[in-house]
Amino acid sequence: MTGQERETCFSVGFRERDYLGLVSFGIFLLVVGMVFVASPNIASDFSLWIEQMTTAQDLIRPPEGLILGAITFFGLMGVSDFFKAAIRLRIARSRRRVLTDMLSGIALVLFAYLIFLYGSHVLRWQMVLAIEAVGVGLLVIFYSVIRSALSMKS
Repeated sequence: MTGQERETCFSVGFRERDYLGLVSFGIFLLVVGMVFVASPNIASDFSLWIEQMTTAQDLIRPPEGLILGAITFFGLMGVSDFFKAAIRLRIARSRRRVLTDMLSGIALVLFAYLIFLYGSHVLRWQMVLAIEAVGVGLLVIFYSVIRSALSMKS
């Protein structure tokens, strides 16, 4: 096996162009702007929260404005991943990225929902992280199985 074959075989040196990268960046900027509109005091809430934790030297529940900002950010980023998947499905040739965007969207919307439950005092932060870890783990397994099944057909 030559160096050129090895590099292409392991995707090193092979670059698939992603023309939707600027769309992703634009969506990110829109989401950040929307978070600041929905939670105008988010920067001061974050600063206050860090100050309180430093003073107490313990983990303290974030202010409601920060929780709302996190819900908005992760929820909108998840929805934007579904939007990007729809665009990719329509115009791009790479079905792998469509699947990646869909599963990423599911993980982000799940995280937003879990943060909402945390903000509503239904779950503790430890459970939020544990459930999200299980959810992402299941999505990674699902992605691997689908990718393996599709590569066997080729």
